[in-house]
Amino acid sequence: MRPFLLAMLMGGLVLAGCGGKSPSPTVTSWPSRTVAVRNGTASTTLTVELATTLREREQGLMFRQSLSDSQGMLFLFPADGAGGFWMANTYVPLTIAYLAADGTVLEMRDGKPLDQTILTPRQPYRDVLEVSQGWFDRHGLGVGSQVILPADLPAAE
Repeated sequence: MRPFLLAMLMGGLVLAGCGGKSPSPTVTSWPSRTVAVRNGTASTTLTVELATTLREREQGLMFRQSLSDSQGMLFLFPADGAGGFWMANTYVPLTIAYLAADGTVLEMRDGKPLDQTILTPRQPYRDVLEVSQGWFDRHGLGVGSQVILPADLPAAE
């Protein structure tokens, strides 16, 4: 009887660690906005889809087969956090930029497609901007750049 109970307990722990149900393999698009990204004389704009709910943030760019250089996703959070991001079910190589509440790029991590390594920043952040890998370099931007967030962003849930 004890081995059975141990197996049941271990199975429950594994399911809890996986975060429950996986998002369905459908591509969803959410409302979008244009953001400007600046650092000194370097400046460009980017159209970003907004992930403002827990469900949207959990799915993010999963299952996308491509992402143009002029698109990205902005993950909005209701408060500062320190959790990491991963690339499970994500087919496009991404740069993940962790942003301060004022839009300053604090840190960046490059994610490999389908990798389940958790990419955690060294410091708390408010929001996250995901773009095609190398986007910041191609535009002469990086850590310290300012992401100018539009005033009409929906509140994060």
